[in-house]
Amino acid sequence: MPQLADRMSTLQPSAIIRMAQKAADLKASGQKIASLSIGVPGFTPPEYVYEAALKAVKADSGEYLPGRGSKGLLEAFIKTQAAKGFIYGMAEVCAQPGGKGALFNLLLALVNPGDRVLIPAPYWASYPEMAKLVGGVPVTPYAGPENNYKLTAEQLSAQLGDDVTVLIFNSPSNPTGMVYSRAELEGIAAVLRKHPDLWIISDDIYDHLIFSGEQRATHLLDVAPDLKDRLIIVQSISKTYGMPGWRVGLVAGPKPVVSALVDMASQSFTNLPAVPMAAAEAALNGPLDFLAPQLGRLQKHRDLTLAALKKLGLECPTPQGAFYVFPNIKNALGKTSAGGAVIKTDEDFCTALLAEQQVAAVPGGAFGDKHAIRLSYAGKEPDLLAGLEGLTKFVTSLK
Repeated sequence: MPQLADRMSTLQPSAIIRMAQKAADLKASGQKIASLSIGVPGFTPPEYVYEAALKAVKADSGEYLPGRGSKGLLEAFIKTQAAKGFIYGMAEVCAQPGGKGALFNLLLALVNPGDRVLIPAPYWASYPEMAKLVGGVPVTPYAGPENNYKLTAEQLSAQLGDDVTVLIFNSPSNPTGMVYSRAELEGIAAVLRKHPDLWIISDDIYDHLIFSGEQRATHLLDVAPDLKDRLIIVQSISKTYGMPGWRVGLVAGPKPVVSALVDMASQSFTNLPAVPMAAAEAALNGPLDFLAPQLGRLQKHRDLTLAALKKLGLECPTPQGAFYVFPNIKNALGKTSAGGAVIKTDEDFCTALLAEQQVAAVPGGAFGDKHAIRLSYAGKEPDLLAGLEGLTKFVTSLK
């Protein structure tokens, strides 16, 4: 039988999707599952987004569409960036099949075999796997809870060298919810200026989901606009607008990089469908008024989750954005659950938690920390409360 390509032998499927699928399978079998595993925002977009989608269906011509993205969508994206003070022209932006697709295609365009890709840990689970798939070597310096899961300028400086091609930077962070302060970003920018041949990919998809009262998180370009000629912004409608299934990502960056993405589109997915692009255009053009009550709900859920973790003695820095917590479970390792499971690893913890209390969580090893787990608190409050109750029963039963 013919063999798969060698790269597939090292590819790890997404632990997030794997745990979510386990939970879905159990739910389909009749079990009541509290899923705290997957990053679904817990709300849907305003009605005018659906109206735009329906209008696009009725206006469908059946023709191919621009590989860069529709003019209306790109103009809306340029406007949202300009509101942040980041000015881009049409040649410096494009649409992609989701934020995840944008990240993968960027790495394909920027990374040669053997190049090192710097990915601060804890990281979103797909970053290292994407880097490996395109032939890169992920380098994952660890910033622990004692540093609030944020990479210091000193750590960054120690890792950078001529063989590091790309830095992937994510604030607010998935999985920790941590947000870099202006002072921290200034320190990082000072290091980055010393490495002019380094590309910077800024994954901004949670930038409006912060609890400080500000409209968005402070960005590297706010403190270092001089980095703009080698910084690439990745955005998506998934989190801010409650539209993860629509798969519309957006990129803003130097013209040569964006041109490469458009050329790649011509030889791969060709174009995004008209209906998702029309919906995304409406979302970006609309006001963000709907977000305030959602942020209030998410902050309430965060605080409920942190209170439960504190009672259990699970260390967890307070997230300042996104909708995840990343508690340390080191104290649970080496113990035995009420169901007889020996908890040697983060995988053991999550497997037993799902089996014994029907609560789905994601092992922290998928994010670069085998002493933690990731919980999403974005779902409906009854599900969250059921999940926290199950987690409490599980942890308190460990002997």
